Amino acid sequence: MNFYSYRIIFLIFTLFLFGFYPSCSQKEHPSEKEIRVFVYGKEEGDPIRILGQKQINLDESPEMETLVLFQSGQSEVLSAFRKEGSSWAFLWKLEFFQKNLGPMHYDGKQNAWIPGSVAGAEKLTFSGDCLRRVVLAELPGDNFNSVFVEVLSEEPPLGLFSVPMGYRKGKKIWDGFQLKEHEELKRSKRVEFEYNAKEKSFRIFPTNPNYSQEFVFNGWEMIANLPMQPVPSFVSLEMEPKFEKGKESLVTLQLKNRGNYVSLTYLSLSLPDAGSIRLANETQGVRLYKKGDIVYNIIQNKKIPAEYPLLEVTKEGWANNFRYGIKFYYTPITTDNPRILFRSTYKFYQEIISIPNQYSIAPYERDQQGFPSYILNQ
Repeated sequence: MNFYSYRIIFLIFTLFLFGFYPSCSQKEHPSEKEIRVFVYGKEEGDPIRILGQKQINLDESPEMETLVLFQSGQSEVLSAFRKEGSSWAFLWKLEFFQKNLGPMHYDGKQNAWIPGSVAGAEKLTFSGDCLRRVVLAELPGDNFNSVFVEVLSEEPPLGLFSVPMGYRKGKKIWDGFQLKEHEELKRSKRVEFEYNAKEKSFRIFPTNPNYSQEFVFNGWEMIANLPMQPVPSFVSLEMEPKFEKGKESLVTLQLKNRGNYVSLTYLSLSLPDAGSIRLANETQGVRLYKKGDIVYNIIQNKKIPAEYPLLEVTKEGWANNFRYGIKFYYTPITTDNPRILFRSTYKFYQEIISIPNQYSIAPYERDQQGFPSYILNQ
């Protein structure tokens, strides 16, 4: 038997093995039945039509996740799953509704969304009728991808319009529906956006110099990067040793200004679970308020005694992309992980601006001074 005969026999044997063991090929995404149970909690319901799927890393774990985009009834869903052995684990879903799901395209001349499809304006491979565009991109400090989508909506008197939405590990960090009153959206019916890979930021209306606006991520949500506004952004929070009841830990908070240069910024750290606090020796420009000290409450518009410890930092001359660290010693009085609240304020002419504020979409709670504050170690 010559060499070519051996090759032919080997090829036939290989094809036989692949045909005999079809189960060896791993499923790329859960079955329609599995998706229905994961997403809706039941086996029966409207048929599921899978529009696309993509494998990509969506959190800190090294394992890849699978994004599945599908339609069911009048809803369009982007869902995330992870393969665990021979089964699938459901992570999160983003579900949007539109009365009439069907092909739509944007007419730039009419500044309107038009029913139906048109040659040269076909949908992207990984897109739907309601979720017009899916962008997977990294945010500052992350080594995994977040999900940004262009969502088509219908509301009177705007009619059909689209806005960007952003999600990090399934949690909303950017809500384009807050732009519904934007003058350019009312005219164009579409908020275009683009991703800057170098700065890891997004820009809306990128081709319109009158309305173009950059949005940056501050560790909790996307913030409009406005002139003369700092954007103190979370870099890291470290406790050495880890918090333990009755034992002192050195707490180090690292921040970066992802906004613009500002001459004066105030940073506030509150510890509503009480405990004792003392300043680190190398700390400058930090004032410590203990329980009972007098602080100002913006809602009551008067001075009140502090209910729990508070650090107020005066940061002068903070330039774009420069880091700043805050250190202090803290001794918890409970076994629970103590909450640390953070906010920043600055003066814009005669107005006091705070981040976060009542329009923030990230979870927050008001501190003893009445300001919305992020939960640092949530």
